[in-house]
Amino acid sequence: MFRRNKNDANTHPLSEMFNRHYWLQIGLIALSIIIGIACSAWVIKGSLLKTALEQEMDHYWMRIERNPNADLPDTKNLYGYRWETETPPMAFKHQVLKAGVHRIFVDGKERMTVYGEQKGQHVLLVFGESNVNKIVWMFGLAPLMFSLIVLYSFLWWSNRRARRYFSPITRLANALEHIDWAHQNKEASPFQGISTNGNMEAEYLKQALEKYHQVLNDFINREREFTGDVSHELRTPLTILKGNVQLCQSRYGNDKSLSRISNTIEDMQLLVDTLLAIARNTTNTLTAEQICLSNIISELVSDLESVGQTKGIEILVQYDPHEFPRLIYPSMTKMVLSNILRNALNYSQGTHIHIIQRKNSIVIADNGIGINMPNDSKVQELSASQLQIKAKGHGIGLQLVQKLCNQLGWRVELFDRQYYLNTHPHLQLENTTGLIVVVYMN
Repeated sequence: MFRRNKNDANTHPLSEMFNRHYWLQIGLIALSIIIGIACSAWVIKGSLLKTALEQEMDHYWMRIERNPNADLPDTKNLYGYRWETETPPMAFKHQVLKAGVHRIFVDGKERMTVYGEQKGQHVLLVFGESNVNKIVWMFGLAPLMFSLIVLYSFLWWSNRRARRYFSPITRLANALEHIDWAHQNKEASPFQGISTNGNMEAEYLKQALEKYHQVLNDFINREREFTGDVSHELRTPLTILKGNVQLCQSRYGNDKSLSRISNTIEDMQLLVDTLLAIARNTTNTLTAEQICLSNIISELVSDLESVGQTKGIEILVQYDPHEFPRLIYPSMTKMVLSNILRNALNYSQGTHIHIIQRKNSIVIADNGIGINMPNDSKVQELSASQLQIKAKGHGIGLQLVQKLCNQLGWRVELFDRQYYLNTHPHLQLENTTGLIVVVYMN
């Protein structure tokens, strides 16, 4: 039910950041190599070899013009076939030969060829592609792979050095993040077992964190002892008062004033428990109940009725007719609404206070003098930086309301009454000066 702190989100440590950049770099280099090889193969086979074969064919026809008995090219990478009849040799009987450069099945493998016909002679030149692939491998890919192995080895060595330098800092940060402050008085310093590997900066940081941890741990222990003593000193007189009130009730009957005093003492005991739980950050020990919010509102109105009569202020309540029970913390909810109502009774200087219960919010409106909003704004959300309102009665009370609402995951906003009624015309309230407080619940 409580709101989770946004700062609890997990962050990437330095080692993960370096690993991400390291593998990203390797991936980009590998991708660029693949693209480069593919482009080179396309350029070599699709353009350069085609041009070379066409030039070889033109050169052969020039040789034929000078010497009709010139031999066919016969090298390691280029050889050919020649015939003068219309019927091609048996090896190409089932091939469809077209003039120009094409890939056809020759000698048990698909090869790049160039075919031409001139003066009754048919010539087919075949390119020995496997030899070129070996040359590309020996003089292209092999040196490239060797250079990449050297480069990646250097990157791996650099990454190891960087991780050796930053890993102590990462371990210190992780230890600081996972400190269990609730049980630190039973545990040793979480930084003692971290080795800095000779890193002087990390060693200085480790010593500073150990000193800071010790000072903060001593402060937390003193605060726990103090709150424990205060808790005992506050509970003792309240227990005595409650016992005496019960004796008076048994002797003089169940008087209305005595019942009010008894209820007030119970509220005070609940208040002490809640404040101590907030101070110790142990609000998870408080008990949530499935109850109707209208019951708490009616109890508060009954308790504050005498204060309203003294101030000449009437409290009017509009309950939600479609209300359903909700899981809430009664003590903290009472403290939130009680602080707002007491401020309105003590300092509004009006004649009426309206409490309007809605599905997921409670509107508390007075018709008093109101307050001056900072920067002439008409709405203000309660926060630590926005509570600098120089108006009597809106200081520590609203700060406590803000802290309680943060624990509950609620939100509280202050509105100028006239501004709020102009923007929410469905509320049937008199458009006068005053202040409206809206508590937004989950």
